Amino acid sequence: MRRNCVTKNNLPGDKKKRAAKGVCLMASFLAVLWVGGFLFAANQNQNFLPLKQVKPGMKGMGKTVFHGDKVEEFQVEILGVLDNIAPRQSAILARLSGGPLESTGVMGGMSGSPVYIDGKMVGAVAFSFPFSKEAIAGITPIQQMVDIFDKSEEPIRVDPIRIEVSSVKPHRTLEFKPAIELPDLSAMGSKTFAVSESLAAAIPSLRPWSGQLFNYIDTPIVLSGFNSKAAQLFGNALKPLGMTAIQSGGIAVGSGSDKLADAADLLPGSAIAVQLIRGDLGVGASATGTVTYRDGNNVYAFGHPWLSVGPVQLPFSKARVLSLLPNLSSSFKIAVPTDLVGSITQDRSQGLFGTVGVLPKLIPLTINLKSSRNRLETFKYEVINDRILTPLLMNFTIFNTITSIERALGDSTLQVQGKISVKGQPQIKIENLFSGEANAQIFASLAVVQPLSYILGSGFDNVDVENVTVDITSIDEKRTVILDRVWADRDEVKAGETVILSAFLRASNGGEHVEKIPLDIPPDMTSGTLLVTVADGSTLTAVENRSLRQQFSPRDLDQLIRAINNIRKNDRVYVRLQRPEPSVILRGEEFSTLPPSFNTVITSDRSSSSSLSTMRSSNLYEYELPSTPFVITGQRSLTLEVVD
Repeated sequence: MRRNCVTKNNLPGDKKKRAAKGVCLMASFLAVLWVGGFLFAANQNQNFLPLKQVKPGMKGMGKTVFHGDKVEEFQVEILGVLDNIAPRQSAILARLSGGPLESTGVMGGMSGSPVYIDGKMVGAVAFSFPFSKEAIAGITPIQQMVDIFDKSEEPIRVDPIRIEVSSVKPHRTLEFKPAIELPDLSAMGSKTFAVSESLAAAIPSLRPWSGQLFNYIDTPIVLSGFNSKAAQLFGNALKPLGMTAIQSGGIAVGSGSDKLADAADLLPGSAIAVQLIRGDLGVGASATGTVTYRDGNNVYAFGHPWLSVGPVQLPFSKARVLSLLPNLSSSFKIAVPTDLVGSITQDRSQGLFGTVGVLPKLIPLTINLKSSRNRLETFKYEVINDRILTPLLMNFTIFNTITSIERALGDSTLQVQGKISVKGQPQIKIENLFSGEANAQIFASLAVVQPLSYILGSGFDNVDVENVTVDITSIDEKRTVILDRVWADRDEVKAGETVILSAFLRASNGGEHVEKIPLDIPPDMTSGTLLVTVADGSTLTAVENRSLRQQFSPRDLDQLIRAINNIRKNDRVYVRLQRPEPSVILRGEEFSTLPPSFNTVITSDRSSSSSLSTMRSSNLYEYELPSTPFVITGQRSLTLEVVD
């Protein structure tokens, strides 16, 4: 578009041209400033008070719920602005007063409480000062909260996990190692910032807090239906993440409920509960916070990260505050979830973002527990679908179910069987036996959780866990045996013949159990020395871990599932046949009795591969014997001579 610029007619020649050019440039510059300012203003919500206009001494009010579901007001006095507490992130320091705040201070559950000055929203209460005699809070500016969720970001890509494998065909999983180091979650809930001495010197109202550290407000996690032992374990795991576990009864939305309530009354200041677990036994675990801002069906809350894990699927409901619990360190609200209203879809550094009217995808968990009193009970739960949190939460849910019905201390044996269903993939099979005086319950829950964590953390696309089913049989006695000795009915054998091995299993009370093992010598076995190893699954796996140093990345989810399904069990004996001959492992598969020419090529100095290694012995066959009613430990070896 061409512009007509006004020039001075009385300027001669070149001067007239230079003046015209200068006026044109000035007009263009002013136009750019005008358009840019217009666009900037358009991007700023007129109901938000810009951070640059927030000054010490300004007074306003905030909104939160102190009791029931009624939103109440409290007073706010601005003390100052702390710039750049993180890259492009600032915080506002304020004194809160009114209502119960004089006795409680800033409380857990107030996270996200909106603050207004002259009718315009300033931000969300997000930080607190532990052990403070006054209700001093840090406020996350509202524009920061909104902006971080307006940005379009590509999802983080995670490489497939690497698996330590044995040389037995088909390979058996020994140990899983994520291809990237998972973040240290213990630091996620402990972010702090301090009032610098220079800032305190410049702003008199900040001088009393010079050098003091402020933390994210603790998020209270209300546990309903958890016994004391499970709640203690749960609380210890959550505390480093900035969450305080509170045992409480109350209303928990039932498992399988997909009914969404009307959310017209969900407004800034309303209490919400982000649900983690829900289901039978009145079990529920929910994080309490406050709605900061609502834009149509979009909801902004908390004002600080929960775990800062990015995309999530978390059900959230309205909440009812039952009571306030004053505490010298950090007071908190005790609240319970009521009506389900939507889904939290983002958890980032400036808060949570969710949508009203959208159901999240949860993972159904069914536990069939046959008690030591021969009574079968079925429990149904739903757990959030998250790569990091799901294994943790499912672990506590299974442990809580076992210890709520069965003994938590004393001789106990637990048989675990089950399946994990992944859409479009073979079922993941769970089968193992655990026995002991104190930890059988924990190991039983881990038998389910570890395969699930491998799948969710695999990094493969479209991992859709549809459901988890677990069958647990409990016996109030200790069933452990040691593999004491093994012998064969003869020392020499021909190919194709059967050798009878006798394995003596000795119990802790001195009793013995004899396993007769018919060992078939393969018909193609050549003459020579044959090493026979008899061991339990865990011991054989540990031996391989010490001798084998090779990793490979599974090609796809199907291969990973097959590897998981080959994990050895505790309740059976394994027999392995080996020859003292070198072998080569390539991409997890063993090649023994190789032609010399082929062996020379792939093991030469001119050949290098991270998926290639050599072994001093050849693993020929491995037999898995039927399960026993005992947890077996021990290893014994013997030699046989194969003759013509």
